[in-house]
Amino acid sequence: MIHYFRAMTLILMLVLIVTAVPCRARDFMVEFVEENYMENQEEYAQTPMIYHSFQVRSHAGLKMLVLTGEQHEYRKWLRRYVAQDKGFIVKVPDTENDLFISSKVYETDVTNVHPFNPATWSMKGSHVFEPKDVSDTQALIIAGRENILVLDQNNKRSELIDTVVKRMGYIGMISGDPESALGIFKNQPEKFKMIIVNYDMPGMGSEVFVDKLLQLGHKIPILVETGYHNENLKRQYLSRFSGAGTVKVTPVALNRLQQTIKTLIKPEKEPAEQPVNG
Repeated sequence: MIHYFRAMTLILMLVLIVTAVPCRARDFMVEFVEENYMENQEEYAQTPMIYHSFQVRSHAGLKMLVLTGEQHEYRKWLRRYVAQDKGFIVKVPDTENDLFISSKVYETDVTNVHPFNPATWSMKGSHVFEPKDVSDTQALIIAGRENILVLDQNNKRSELIDTVVKRMGYIGMISGDPESALGIFKNQPEKFKMIIVNYDMPGMGSEVFVDKLLQLGHKIPILVETGYHNENLKRQYLSRFSGAGTVKVTPVALNRLQQTIKTLIKPEKEPAEQPVNG
């Protein structure tokens, strides 16, 4: 009987610990492609039944986001937002990361869809929606300051990098679009510890991307991954960025990536203790 009560006490303690741990979430950057919206007003119903979805392009391919929830005013604002800006973020709980990546159709609450620029969260003057308290606004900004931005158009490689990043306690934000990645970093640079860039990027290209990052003046470590058997390319990047102390150019071996990240991310210095006057 004593053993039974001890076991029940242990189970109860574990349940309390699990429920007390906050659910972490990862931000996936996506690009709006198409919207499907339909309202169906049922007889005797006070509000219409809404069917709403976005087709989006992500680093894991095309997806259909089925947007649920009762935040009708926010939904109205979001529809206006995507008419002007095609890039946004989908916040996905860590427990559903694999589901989001593998699914062609993913259901989420409409309030989990966020713009890149946190300044637009207040939506002041839009006559659509304005947060009623500070917590509403903060909930819509990228969470935490332990993010690593990964710019890579290869899905398999970026997911392997993300696995290493997550194992180290960081949150990986993966993008295959330099413009979108630059925009999100420019608006919230303090949220990131490091940037990992693959050399083979469409659009502006990785060299221009790194140049633009350096022009922002933030002392954040940038790892440029050149791939193996690309000695000429490596020398080209080293020559171009030799004066930037924050840029490291090297092939990325996954079995050494964790150590490389540890080397580049310097621990923050704690403020010196003030002497106590006796």
